[in-house]
Amino acid sequence: MTVSHPNAGHANESYRFVQLSDLHLSSIDRPNPLQLCNKRILGYLSWLKRRRFTHQEWILDRAISALHDLAVDYHLVTGDLTHIGLKQEFTQCRRWLNKLGTGADTLVIPGNHDLYVDSTWQDSFAAWQDLMLDDVGLVSQLKQKTAAGKLDQMYPQVRVRQQVVFIALCSVFPAPWLRATGRINQQQLMRLKFVLNDPALADHCKVLLIHHPITMTHTRKRKSLLNHADVCALLKHSPVDLVVHGHGHTRTLEYLACEDGRNTPIVGMASSSSTSAHELQRAEFKLFDVRRGHHNWHISMQSYQFDSTAEQFKPAEVCVVSELV
Repeated sequence: MTVSHPNAGHANESYRFVQLSDLHLSSIDRPNPLQLCNKRILGYLSWLKRRRFTHQEWILDRAISALHDLAVDYHLVTGDLTHIGLKQEFTQCRRWLNKLGTGADTLVIPGNHDLYVDSTWQDSFAAWQDLMLDDVGLVSQLKQKTAAGKLDQMYPQVRVRQQVVFIALCSVFPAPWLRATGRINQQQLMRLKFVLNDPALADHCKVLLIHHPITMTHTRKRKSLLNHADVCALLKHSPVDLVVHGHGHTRTLEYLACEDGRNTPIVGMASSSSTSAHELQRAEFKLFDVRRGHHNWHISMQSYQFDSTAEQFKPAEVCVVSELV
């Protein structure tokens, strides 16, 4: 693997990136009835009854305003930008993503709502593909025409930025009715093992992005990663420095005990567009700073949570996740 360094860093030699997740920012007014003759009808009814009120794009715009003052090097979006994965939703989301960043400084992974049912690539993820691909960007060479087929083939995606390597996984597939489960297929796991053991990346801070949480600690079975045990087994043997995920709409922090004695932080987050007043589910984005320590990577995390009274995001205390264990 060739390592490139397109981005400039901070004066203090740290690298700063932000995570947003579960944006659900699109509107699905007046869908074509034929588009709802499948599992999407349940998601549409959920949007009519609840989700159009519990997720608001204007809150995400407040996040953009806050980010302008934070000197962020890189943006991560860990899935579920849409509600039921309609073509018009992908187009709406792309307009908002253009406010956030470009393919050079933004990495987006799919969530289960983005692949509610299978679709053609052109009617779905093609709208975001420059924000999803690694720096080589060879999606046009994949033979599959469907979104599920291409996603199965194209991951992991790897982007190297200075001392940090972002490793993006795809945990989504067209799940059955009443399920929001995920999985990492065996081919993707094999490719991930190769990436994690690539000598060219040995001296980098490895950050793994996945939509579904890799443990069952905070997840119900119908929303779980079906082969979470396989993923955890690989990461215990070939550790990363940080795992970030979405899906649960709740702030979480736990650790994975690895074979080499280290403990990998696993960070879950609330929806970045949530209107909830619940302490662990208020809209947030997470700011991470990475710098090299004496013997390992020093990773600090700060949650910026939405204050509904002030209508702006306010910082919580800084948490040094790499030194808590």
